[in-house]
Amino acid sequence: MGLWAALRGRRRWLWGAAAVLGLAALRVAAWRPLAVVGDGPRDGFVRVSGAVHVHTTLSDGGGPPEEVIAAARRAGLSFVILTDHNNLDAKPVEGYHDGLLVVVGTEVSTTEGHVLGLGIPDPAFRFSGDALDALDDVRELGGVAFAAHPMSARPDFRWTGWELPGSWGVELLNGDSQWRAAGWSRLLTSLLLYGLNHRYALLRSLTPPGEALARWDALLARRDAAGIAGADAHSRVTLRKERSIRFPSYESVLGLVRNHVLLDAPPSGDAGLDARRLVEALGRGRSYVGVDALAPAGAFAFHAEAGGRRWSMGETAPVTKGLRLRSGGRAPSGTRLELLRDGRVIVESAAAIDAEAPGPGVYRVEARVPGWDLPWIVTNPIYVFDQAEAAVRARNAAWPPEPEPPPMAERIDDFEGRLGLVPEHDPESSVEAPALDPTGGVGGGRAARLRFRLAAPGPGRPFVWCALVNHESRDLSGRKGLVFSIRADGVYRIFVQVRDANPASTDDGIEFWFASVRTSAAWRRVALPFSRFRSLNKRSDGKLDLDRVRQIVFVIDVGAEKPGTSGTIWIDDLGAY
Repeated sequence: MGLWAALRGRRRWLWGAAAVLGLAALRVAAWRPLAVVGDGPRDGFVRVSGAVHVHTTLSDGGGPPEEVIAAARRAGLSFVILTDHNNLDAKPVEGYHDGLLVVVGTEVSTTEGHVLGLGIPDPAFRFSGDALDALDDVRELGGVAFAAHPMSARPDFRWTGWELPGSWGVELLNGDSQWRAAGWSRLLTSLLLYGLNHRYALLRSLTPPGEALARWDALLARRDAAGIAGADAHSRVTLRKERSIRFPSYESVLGLVRNHVLLDAPPSGDAGLDARRLVEALGRGRSYVGVDALAPAGAFAFHAEAGGRRWSMGETAPVTKGLRLRSGGRAPSGTRLELLRDGRVIVESAAAIDAEAPGPGVYRVEARVPGWDLPWIVTNPIYVFDQAEAAVRARNAAWPPEPEPPPMAERIDDFEGRLGLVPEHDPESSVEAPALDPTGGVGGGRAARLRFRLAAPGPGRPFVWCALVNHESRDLSGRKGLVFSIRADGVYRIFVQVRDANPASTDDGIEFWFASVRTSAAWRRVALPFSRFRSLNKRSDGKLDLDRVRQIVFVIDVGAEKPGTSGTIWIDDLGAY
C-alpha cells in the first residue's frame, strides 16, 4: 500500500506541475501589449514611428532588403532605416514602399566603436575605420551620426570616443546590447517562450539601459545630444564559423522598440524630402523612444510653455519665470512619470506632469509601467539655458575648424628636383607615368601626380592598389607627423602610409602604418600626426619606429575607393614637422 500510495502521490504531483506549467504557457501565449487610456496630445505635431539600425544580407543580416521592407510593413512601421556595415549598397530600395518610407544609412566600424551615419548619399570613397574620420565624413556628407550600442558587452563594440568632437548622438537602447547583457538564464527563458509569444519573449530579454542613460546624461551636461533606439536587427545568429540560424525574425524585432518622431507637417509623399525631414528630426532630438511591444507609445508628449510660447524636445527654452514642463498622453493604467533634471529625478507623478522648471538644466522624462524594470518611454531633452550658456553648449557641439598646419621642420620632397615618389600598381590597375605634373603645384610649379584607375579584385588578385612610393630610408626621430599639400579632381580617400622596419612582419620585414585623407578640389595643407597612424599587422611590434622609416607611401586601394574608380590627385611640398 505504501508503494502504491507513493506512486499515486507522485502522479498527482506531476499532473499538478503540468497544470501549473500549462496555465503559465497559456498566460504567456495570451499576453498582449498593455492597453492605454487617457487623452492623446494636442501639440500640433504629426507623429511617425519606425526603426533605425537594421542589417540585411548586404552585410551580416539574414535577409535581403526586400524581406526587411515586408517585415516592417507587417510590424506597422511608418519608416525603417537600413544601416548595413560600411556600405550604402541598399540605396536602390530607398523610397516609399506602399506607405513605408525606407531610408538607407550605414554603420561604420571604427577604432573607437561603431558609428551610424544617417541621411547621407553613397560616396565614391570608403570609410577609413578611424572614428574621427567617420564623424567628419558623415558631417561633410550632410548627415547625422549616432554612437551605436555604446555600452555593448563586447569590448570591440563599445563606444570609447566620448571626447570626440561634433554633435553626434547616442543609441540609448540597442537590441544587440540588451540581449548580450541579459545573461544566459534570461536568454534561455526567452528562447523557450519565443514559440509561444515572440513579443513577450523578446521583452523579457530587454535589460534596463541604466549605464547608457548615465553616459548620455554625462554627455548632455556638456552639449546637446539626441538619443535614439537602435533595433540592431539581423534576423541571424551565428552558432559557429559558417553556421547560423534565422532568429529572431525581423518582424518580431522591429515591433519591439520604436523611435517616435515629431514632424511639423504630415509626410508629403516625396521620399527625398520626407527622408530629410525625418533624419533632421532624429538628429535634433525631436523624438522619443518607446517600448511599443509593452504598450503602444505613439500618443505621448513632452514640452515646455511660457508666455504663450512652446518648446518641444530637442529645443532650448530660455530661463524665465513661470516656465512649465508638461508631459503625458495615452498610457497604461498605473504608469508613473519621472521628470529628470540633469539626470536626477525631481518630480514623480501618475499619468501626467505639470511642473515649473526650477532653473537651468537638461530636462527629460521617463515613463515606467508597473511590473517591468525597463522604462516604457524615454524622451529626448528640453534644454533650459540662458543665451550665454546655450552659446557655450553650441560651441561644444560644433565641429572644430581645421587647425593651421605646423611649419615644416624637415623637407622630404618639394618635387622641384628629382622626383622621390615612384608610381606603383597591381597588374590590373594603372598609374600614369611619369608621376610629375610640371605646372600642377600650389603656385604653378611642379607637383607629384597620382592619375589612377583602380581595378576590381578577382581570382588570383585579392589586392588591387595604385600608389606613389618613396623608397628612401630615413630617420624621423623627434618629428610629430607629416605635412603636405593635396588636391584632386574629385572627392577621394587616400591612405598615407609610413612603413618601418619590423623583422617579425611577414611583409618582407616591413610594417605598414597608415592614416587617411579625404581630398577636395581645392588645395589643402594637411598635417597628419604620427599618433593617428595605426597598423593592422598581426605581428605588429606595437610602435611606429620613426628612426627606422623605410618607405612613405600615398596609396589608393579597395579600402579607400570602390573598384573601377579613376581620377587624379596632386601632392606638393611633403615634409615632417
